[in-house]
Amino acid sequence: MTNHPATPPLFVGLDVGGTKIEGILVDAQRRLLAQTRLPTRPARSADLLDDLHTAVSTLLQQAQAQLTDLAAIGIGVPGQVIPQTGVVRLAANLNLADYPLGPALTAVCHTPVALENDVRLATLGVQHWLQGQAQVQNLAYVSLGTGVAAGLVVNGRLYRGSHGLAGEIGHIIVEPEGSVCNCGARGCLETIVSGPAIVRQALAAGFAPPEEPPHAGHVYTAAAQGDPAAQRVVAHVSRALALALQSLLMTCDVEKVVLGGGVTAVGPAFFTPLLAALAGLQAQSALLTELLNEDKIMLLPAGYNPGTWGAVLLAGERLETGD
Repeated sequence: MTNHPATPPLFVGLDVGGTKIEGILVDAQRRLLAQTRLPTRPARSADLLDDLHTAVSTLLQQAQAQLTDLAAIGIGVPGQVIPQTGVVRLAANLNLADYPLGPALTAVCHTPVALENDVRLATLGVQHWLQGQAQVQNLAYVSLGTGVAAGLVVNGRLYRGSHGLAGEIGHIIVEPEGSVCNCGARGCLETIVSGPAIVRQALAAGFAPPEEPPHAGHVYTAAAQGDPAAQRVVAHVSRALALALQSLLMTCDVEKVVLGGGVTAVGPAFFTPLLAALAGLQAQSALLTELLNEDKIMLLPAGYNPGTWGAVLLAGERLETGD
């Protein structure tokens, strides 16, 4: 964080998850002034609204700023949202359905609120991070965690699609005879490369986790250390993800694909087998050699939350356009 005084206009970005809310406060120059994290209470919409208000108040208090200094608030929510109205259409992890979260927080904070799907906001945050390295106009951010989804930036703008479903690669079918997905289909990518799916496959293969509850990081770490069961699962997961990235690049022809989310947190233990799987695909086609160039595939650095940064960028956009 900077030591700059909190000079208005200020912007808050909130990344809402099933277990926690993370928030940041920035000024008009996007200098970080404050940050906070608190657990969510997803039992009632009133609890979530109270938690969001608490997060905003905490950020302002840290920066010695007032509510009247706030220009706009951006919020990312896991689920289907209607950005134009600020309504959460469905967010199962938060027990929300057809809830006007944006208008409700506006009424409490007396500040314009912009709402968007969390992965799409994270994609804006990734674009912001990449600006320090190169001017990327077309990119995909792939989030690998409890679920699997992607966000797309096309010609410098966030792309939502005609039904707001652009980037739902977790439900691309990669194994038609595979496991049944929560969506009802069989063999979706999410049934192979999500965190819970990796654990499920590893346990079925005879993997003995070092502690409970097991998570994907245990599997990747064990594979890197030579555990045969973990290595088989990681090889299968890496190939499935490589095929999905191939489809994404062939379809969208983006300049960069950035990978993030809890599954990627182990860093090289995740990335090295994925690069090996990509190299295997490259060997099959000269076209794939260009498309799957490893310089195009990047890992998000540890400690950077693209969701909160995407949220403040959305807040700034809301102030500028009024949309």
